[in-house]
Formats: sequence, structure tokens, C-alpha cells
Amino acid sequence: MKQLTVLLATLFLGNSIVYAEPFSSADAQRQMHTLSNTLQQYTDADALTRYHAYKAKMWLSYAVNQQSERSLTVAGQEALQQVEIIASGLQSKQNLSLTTPVLSVSQVMRRDLWWQVEYLKQQGGIDKAPESLAHAEVMLVWAAAEYCELGWKHAQEPFNAVQQALDQVVESTGVQRTAISWQPEQLPSLQQLNGNGCQGVNSAFWPLAKVQLNQQSNSLKINNIVHFARDSADLSPASQTVLQQWGTQLKKYPQLSVILKGYTDRHASPNYNIQLAQHRVQAVQDYLVLQGMDIVNITTEAKGAVNFQTDTEMKIAEAKSRRVVLQVADAPGIEIKYLPQWQDLQIESKQQKVKVK
Repeated sequence: MKQLTVLLATLFLGNSIVYAEPFSSADAQRQMHTLSNTLQQYTDADALTRYHAYKAKMWLSYAVNQQSERSLTVAGQEALQQVEIIASGLQSKQNLSLTTPVLSVSQVMRRDLWWQVEYLKQQGGIDKAPESLAHAEVMLVWAAAEYCELGWKHAQEPFNAVQQALDQVVESTGVQRTAISWQPEQLPSLQQLNGNGCQGVNSAFWPLAKVQLNQQSNSLKINNIVHFARDSADLSPASQTVLQQWGTQLKKYPQLSVILKGYTDRHASPNYNIQLAQHRVQAVQDYLVLQGMDIVNITTEAKGAVNFQTDTEMKIAEAKSRRVVLQVADAPGIEIKYLPQWQDLQIESKQQKVKVK
């Protein structure tokens, strides 16, 4: 059984591999040594660069493994070519593809693991665990190549390594295991992907997640305002219900960052209103943290008595203005629709006045 060395990765390119011309064992060893030295300079780079560099290291490890047991095979030559592509792209600062190619002598196996890879990418896996993700991607191709060449017994170890790498990504991103779901009935079958098997992947169905993402709704509709009583920073039960919805969604999308903007009515002095607005955003922040959100993903702004809300009745306008507005700072790939709500309005004539402590 070949000894496996693993780390991180992502998705696939299809069948567009150009085959290298045959070359001697000595030439291959010199080339591998040069590429290994080249990739070392990216050890302390940014996360995306480390992701690509580690993917190249994984391809290089596979080529070295092939070379150590026999003359460089077609799979080994294709792996070495991927190292050259990535190394050249890093040196010239190109925008490299996040898709991992499937070797022409391999196939797609374990669609559930490939789906986990893509899902974890969307949840910040490249930023938080670039090496482990790159390791998992290339190792998935490696495992299938082992199966095609030597049978299932020889593929078990690399598949286990993939799962271990993905476990590390899950731990680093904080994603809940229950959130990583896939629907095999909505994905292309292995027959559609592989055709006769072990002859590369059908590019019409690749990458795998492309089909799934086109079929699922990646949008978020959520109430984004909570209101307060006059002179109060206490969250009412109705406001807490709104924030519980945020807690649920932020567990689903843990990569999201939130901005909290606090407002007051026009009573009291500007300095007092800024202080009151700060108390309010602090109350909302504390509640979101209790719901499981990382405090580093929360930004607060105390606005005070600005952006006063309107209504035909002044007391209702004031109640609408005593609020904290929640906004997502950055949501790549997610369509967000904010739904203002008024169920937790605390109109002065119906409330007990509570001073801010």
C-alpha cells in the first residue's frame, strides 16, 4: 500500500488535461525537486495562496509516490502537470481556478464527500482551513485513482484520510454537522459522471456542486429590526424571538458578519441618546453571542437620534425610531432580503418607563 501524505483542496476542472511527453526518471526527480523548493515560499502566505500551494504539494506528493514505485505513470505525469500549472500561476499572480481536476485514469467516487468539500468552501473553509480543504480535494482524486488501479482495498486508506481532513475543516469553521446535507437524487448519477468508469469525468456534469447550487435556493429572508421602550435597552420577549431567528440563520451561515446600528427617539440630549443607542446595540450583541454567534463577527454602531422614522401618529413614529437595525456586512453568494417588523413596538402610552442603568 502506498504511503499517503495529505492536506487541503476544492473542486474539479473536467477532462481538459494535456498530457506530458515521456521523460526520464532523472528528469522527473529534478523537476519534482525544483517544484518542491518553489512551493516552500508560500508557507506563510495568505489563506487563498496557501490553499493553492498546498493543493500543488498534494499533487506533487502523488507524483512522487507514483515515481517511487515505478516509472512515472500517466496519472503521475498528470499530477506533476497540475503542480506546474499551480506553481506557474502563483509566481505570475494569476487567478487560479478553485476546481480540482479528475485524472484521465480516475473517476468520481464518494459524491457525499465531494459535496462536503464544496459546502465547506462556501462556509469559509478556504479562509479558516486552507491546507485541510486542499488535502481533502486532491486526496479524493487520489483515492479514486487507487481504486481504478488496484481495487477497493487500496482506496480505503485515502478515503479515510479525506474524512479526517474534512473533520478538521468542520472543526475550524464551526459548521454544524447537521447543516452539511446533500440530496443524491438531485445530483448526476455516478454513471452520468463517469461513463464507463476510470476514464476521467464527464465535464457536462462537472463540477458536481454546480448542478446542486443551480437547483437550491441560496437566499435568506429575515426580520432585521428590534424595538425598545422609551429610555430602555431591555429586550422584550417579542424582540428576543426576532433575534432567535438570527441565531438560527447564523448557525447555517457562520461566515456572515453582522453590523448592529442603534437608534433612539428625539427625547434627551445628543450625548445621552448616543449612550442609550450603545446600550441597545450592546444588548442585541450579547443576545446574539448567547445564540452562538462569534463576537468577532459583530460590529456595533451607536447612531442616536438620527434617521427618525415617520408615521401619522407621533407616538408610533417614536416607537419605530427606538430600534436596533441588523445588517449583514458581507454575504457572497447569498441573496438577503430584509423584512422589517413591528410586532415588538412599545408605544409609550402602553409601556412602563424603565431607565437605562
